[in-house]
Amino acid sequence: MRFVDFCAGIGGFRLGLEELGAESVYSCEIDDRCEETYRTNFGVNFDVKDIAIAKSHKLPKYDMFCAGFPCQPFSIAGKRKGFSDARSNVFNHIIRLIRETSPEIIFLENVKHLLYLEKGETIRAILRMLNEQGYYTKYKVVNSKYFGVPQSRERLFIVGFKSKSVYYKFSFPVEKEVTKTFADIIDYGNTEHPLSARWNEYIELYSGRKSLTEMSFPVPKTRKRLEKKPANILLDDCVLQMRSSGIRAIPVTKPFPTFAVSISGGGAMIPVYVRERRHLSLLEMKRLMGFPDDFYFSVARTHAIKQLANAVPPPIVVKIGEKIIQALGAREEKFKGTHIIRNEMYQQVSFLG
Repeated sequence: MRFVDFCAGIGGFRLGLEELGAESVYSCEIDDRCEETYRTNFGVNFDVKDIAIAKSHKLPKYDMFCAGFPCQPFSIAGKRKGFSDARSNVFNHIIRLIRETSPEIIFLENVKHLLYLEKGETIRAILRMLNEQGYYTKYKVVNSKYFGVPQSRERLFIVGFKSKSVYYKFSFPVEKEVTKTFADIIDYGNTEHPLSARWNEYIELYSGRKSLTEMSFPVPKTRKRLEKKPANILLDDCVLQMRSSGIRAIPVTKPFPTFAVSISGGGAMIPVYVRERRHLSLLEMKRLMGFPDDFYFSVARTHAIKQLANAVPPPIVVKIGEKIIQALGAREEKFKGTHIIRNEMYQQVSFLG
């Protein structure tokens, strides 16, 4: 299986599909710092930086078109302008490239809120545009916490096929049970990023060991008390997550909520692990997103965290990719620890064109 990867970020799609034996033949991403991270881990630069100037005749022969296209125009955390946002023009270029190259499979990712924007008109427009290019599509909101990722992260995936028979064979993976919690990925004893004196005072305030009148600095309105804390949570062994509306206490015995980091004042509002009085380590954040421990960042920590927070979790790509392969009639085997893909296709499906 050969795939192209647009809006590639730091390679979440690539990591997942390569685990299944697929081959990356083309990639595109406009962010310079993402390219640095991508080059560090995959040994190559992006083939082109801007999808608007990507030429279909320069794409090598491929089978699958992948894209985690910009979510900001559709995100509940943004202004939710949808197709009225200039960044949504990226999708028009996706349609252009799909129309001009006609791949067998399309594999797209975006935020859950895309389903509800303009009372469903935006997603209907997207599906209609794909249908006009000859694709039979299925979509589903998939939560990463059910597929080995210690984070509750709901994302919309759209999968399309040129073949109607393959479309009928495809189904999204079934959500089973939570297998990992935050406690499973804690990097115990990490001392890289201890808390400031002010943050230590906040912890004393939220635990009840200190009152507002005893604080050594004026406490902002949104920081005077925890915005949200589950019943029976251990406040001396939890994670504190900063949000614009306040601070939330998160138990370590459950999957982490959607990992999103606000960037303000030149720094990132990194979650705090209270038990060790420190911010989360980069290793923990990689694990939260389902990235391998040895995935390396040569960019500044703030940029690395932002890149992770915007990435596609590779384990989800693996699970959906497996279902795509099954629908195509391929048989997957493991041989000496390596995935071997055997193209034993149904007679009516021409996978390689």
